[in-house]
Amino acid sequence: MKRNEDIEVLSGQLVAQTMMIQMLIGQATLHGPDRGAELRHAIVAGLGAIKGNPNMTQREKFGCEKTLEDAIDTIDQLRKRAGWSK
Repeated sequence: MKRNEDIEVLSGQLVAQTMMIQMLIGQATLHGPDRGAELRHAIVAGLGAIKGNPNMTQREKFGCEKTLEDAIDTIDQLRKRAGWSK
């Protein structure tokens, strides 16, 4: 039972960290159209690196790719609302 409780704590921590990162991404994106575009480009490059990483399992890649894709989506949504293109 202790293992399941530890996994739940770690899961909660990951959710909180993801939320904080999304907030920071949003703040950085809204500083100007160039900053959002640069941040998006960097995340897309990171996503490409993860997809080609032979040292990660498919499940690790899935989790990482999903998180990075969510970050890209956040940037795209904020830029759209601000009237800036991708």
